Amino acid sequence: MNDSLNNEGKYKGFERAESLITVTELKKYRDTPSIDLVIIAVANMIDYRLGHIPGSVRVWRPDYVGNIDESYPSGGMILSRDSFEKFARGLGVNNDSIVVIYDHELDATRLWWAFYLYGKRDVRVLDGGFQAWKQAGYKTNFLAPSKPKPGNFNATAPISGWSASMSDVWLCKSDQAYQLWDTREEDEWAGQKLMWGAHRKGRIPWAKFLNWKEFKRPTVAGENPTEFKSAVEIQKVIEENGIDREKNHVFYCQVGVRTTVNMFALYLMGWDPAKLHNYDGSWAEWSYYDQNPIIIEN
Repeated sequence: MNDSLNNEGKYKGFERAESLITVTELKKYRDTPSIDLVIIAVANMIDYRLGHIPGSVRVWRPDYVGNIDESYPSGGMILSRDSFEKFARGLGVNNDSIVVIYDHELDATRLWWAFYLYGKRDVRVLDGGFQAWKQAGYKTNFLAPSKPKPGNFNATAPISGWSASMSDVWLCKSDQAYQLWDTREEDEWAGQKLMWGAHRKGRIPWAKFLNWKEFKRPTVAGENPTEFKSAVEIQKVIEENGIDREKNHVFYCQVGVRTTVNMFALYLMGWDPAKLHNYDGSWAEWSYYDQNPIIIEN
């Protein structure tokens, strides 16, 4: 393997290992009152009430996406700068806060991506999610914490290119410096399954397939994986799929959630964020416009 993976002392060998936190590290943070720590559980109400990390505040997808209107024709797209700032402050996030995000399946990286989009860098994803916390034998809670004191987080203007548009998808067709990736499941890719919110089955013709689960360690059947592979394992995925570090990569899924798993994995590997782009509208937006071409396998 490439010598650049020998990041001695860094978790799982990642160049940007500081963005992926272990349950042991999180436990130490929780036990240190001087740390301005905000723990966010991205979970539906049922999962949260069945148990969560003590002190974690709950959010779910509708809390940080826009409604379907003139600004968000396909729904599911990330909030505007001002709205996201208000959302984050409501969680108690300050400019100097350490934010740790965890999930039960795959949503943590979506919120990490959103914080990065609006200038918040000290945000970490809990490796293994809530399952890892429980397996470590740490205390869980069933009651929600008191409403946090409003934070002072100041969102910046969105990072250019971090959120891709439909025009960027078309650019992938004509510009060899760009590559488009479909991160959905195989039945969605083949046009066999129509997910809620999509208007047509199929895929974008010039996309390559790269399932989001490729970057996570397998789990029992029927459960989504929550633990990331090591840098060495991810490098193997990169090589097997011909992911060129020098190119710009645009990722799409159904609504720009699973895409962020792929982006986060490459970010951990030290790839240039300016070359990683999440098509926020994703298939929900692309399939809405009849003039956009699609492919369905026979």
